[in-house]
Amino acid sequence: MKIGLVTGEYPPMEGGVGAFTQELAQAMAELGHEIHIITSKAARPETASLKASEIKEPIDLPFAQLHPRVKKWKWAALSEVVDVAIRHELDIINIQYQAAAYHMGSAAINFLPWRLKHVVKTAVTFHDLRVPYLFPKAGGLRKTAVTFMAKQAHGNIATNPEDFAQLIQFPQTPARQIPIGSNITTYTPHHIEIAEARELLGVGEGDCLLGYFGFLNESKGADTLIASLVQLPETTHLVFIGGQTGASDPANNQSFLAQLHQQIKDLGLTERVHWTGFVDDQRVSTFLNAADLMVMPYRDGVSLRRGTLMAALAHGRPLISTHPQTATPELVHGKNCWLVPVDDVDALTQAIQTLWADGELRAKLGNGATAVADLFTWDKIAMQTLAFFQEIR
Repeated sequence: MKIGLVTGEYPPMEGGVGAFTQELAQAMAELGHEIHIITSKAARPETASLKASEIKEPIDLPFAQLHPRVKKWKWAALSEVVDVAIRHELDIINIQYQAAAYHMGSAAINFLPWRLKHVVKTAVTFHDLRVPYLFPKAGGLRKTAVTFMAKQAHGNIATNPEDFAQLIQFPQTPARQIPIGSNITTYTPHHIEIAEARELLGVGEGDCLLGYFGFLNESKGADTLIASLVQLPETTHLVFIGGQTGASDPANNQSFLAQLHQQIKDLGLTERVHWTGFVDDQRVSTFLNAADLMVMPYRDGVSLRRGTLMAALAHGRPLISTHPQTATPELVHGKNCWLVPVDDVDALTQAIQTLWADGELRAKLGNGATAVADLFTWDKIAMQTLAFFQEIR
């Protein structure tokens, strides 16, 4: 098949949807399909030509054709996608939808399946069902925009049970739940690399190092983790792994980050909280393995839609998170993760103390994480996605 992937962000832009698109594109290409990635101009490689005569020519990637043609995701962007679909005779276009990835200010992307209705088949992968901002007091129009998009597509994909439960309310449009995978290529560091990473952070051999992976925003509960850290012994440290905020929704994320830094300062935790900054996959893997526990207390509950969660599982790390909003049978408390109530600082503190005191339990959770992560490998995700594309064609 000739497949178009539409995404508001793509590397070198930082963001989970962009990382997802890259992994999916590569996995589908390895299965013999021709992939075209239609994305923002900000994703244009620095080495790519900027000649006016070449601006609409795709850029060759090892596994896909890259079309970084969209300056802003407003109404003109729809014509750019249509142009690529016609020029390259695409069989299907898969829209990677997360409102923040398209900067939330316009509903244009929500109309793309309608615009492509008689041009090419469309499938929308809903990374979440959050609504676009649009304009002040837009109210119910925000939800209408998402609903309209789902109804106009030829097929819809949810990455988690809670979103799938909503998508199946539109029986006229086929829907499937297909998980996401780790957004980090797994690397197994030597024990010397792990020791060096801990030493770089100033963490002693017998100290407890908590790890948090992912961009920071209010929904992810990092402020709850900081409130818990102040209750723990001074030998307990915390490392934030990776970039602090991504390319999506920068204003709100920067505001939350500023509040978090102030919280850390006010609680006197500056010496115990560490930041790696944006690093490559190998270094991310090293820091993930250097942490004794991964703690990711999502305010909206643990969910299979988070690539950073999948990365922690894929690296076999003992993980503390929060109870999911919707039953998620793949994640089992005490088997492959440890779950606590949302926004419960005392419960989170107790969980950290329990796991830090029990090495066998940490090992059990890590082994369980590795086992469940095998369900979410990119080859399996690609095959499920391709099978759905064939079904709706």
